Amino acid sequence: MNSLVSIKSYGFEWYTEYGLSERQAAQRMREQGIDWAIIQNLIDPLPGSAVRQELPPPPYDDRRVRDALRAEGIRIFEATSVFFHPEFYRARPDLRPIDARGHVMEPFGWYVGLCPSSPEYLAERAAMMERVARTLQPDGVFLSFIRFPNFWEMWMPETSREQIKEYCFCDRCLERFQAETGHQLPEGSTSQRAALLQRELRDEWTRWKCGLIARTVAALGSAAQWRPGVEVMVNGLALGRGDYGNAVAEVLGQNLEDLSGPADEIELMFYHQILRRDPRRWIEAMTAEARARTTGILLADLQAKADYLDPLYAVGRRKPEIPFEEFVSALRAVQASPADGLMVYHWKDFLEDDARGEGRMSRALVAFKEGSL
Repeated sequence: MNSLVSIKSYGFEWYTEYGLSERQAAQRMREQGIDWAIIQNLIDPLPGSAVRQELPPPPYDDRRVRDALRAEGIRIFEATSVFFHPEFYRARPDLRPIDARGHVMEPFGWYVGLCPSSPEYLAERAAMMERVARTLQPDGVFLSFIRFPNFWEMWMPETSREQIKEYCFCDRCLERFQAETGHQLPEGSTSQRAALLQRELRDEWTRWKCGLIARTVAALGSAAQWRPGVEVMVNGLALGRGDYGNAVAEVLGQNLEDLSGPADEIELMFYHQILRRDPRRWIEAMTAEARARTTGILLADLQAKADYLDPLYAVGRRKPEIPFEEFVSALRAVQASPADGLMVYHWKDFLEDDARGEGRMSRALVAFKEGSL
């Protein structure tokens, strides 16, 4: 039975809003049946995104939190943001992604990506990963934003592939592609060279992008080995080869077969309200495809509360809420799927439900764990 339960706890609301001590927070997770916790740290804090990331005031301490989780038998994965750091985008022009027309990627809402091809930037991230791992000694690391840039949260059912911009066609990416594949691109404008890569050299260009991301996973995973066996989990999309013309591989540079080597776990984001999907059919179809393409641990990540409802995202025509019955239906779909376990985004939604005196979401997690849904 796929009863593994993991949860993303990026924020610090448990401490700043709900007043839980480290021990109380860890005990709450254990009571909810949580086995693995993906958390952030103050050494390498996550940049602000759709999830609130205000850092906690003293006397918060990373070590006390981790000691409390370990005391409850909960495995710890330290989260890091790889190719999303707005401060680097502002300060380092060489990291700004370039589209197929030669235009610099502009921020959209909270998001702006980074070009993945800089060896210097990768070395900086690897050094930070090594520091976090040696200091906090986690069971594993979680690599978020481990892909070529794109705001996939706006890939709606009616979105066409032509509406999805592809990155990155900067000089460094094109030079590395030529050096590492042996394909020589003719002189010309960015748009002319990009057209060749997106047409005649499409397969080679996609393989190079996917290989670059997989090698990045391997490099960061190697840096995290404060002891042998530290696991690596990657943040992936719950979309397959038939979605948007295989855009996950061609646009984002994520290929499950390539990631299966350097990653021990692959988490697929089934954020059904954000992408306006039927959760049961989506989970059934995509976990079956993913299971056939990867040998590692596969986690189905569910959205528990509605998001992206601000006017900026109105074109998505999203439902304003996720009914509890719909969440339970998605849990059952995961239980019936070939996934190895469940991930839930994110813990503060469960704390909010508990604070209202309902506790239905926590009870549903326990029922999933026990196989009694």
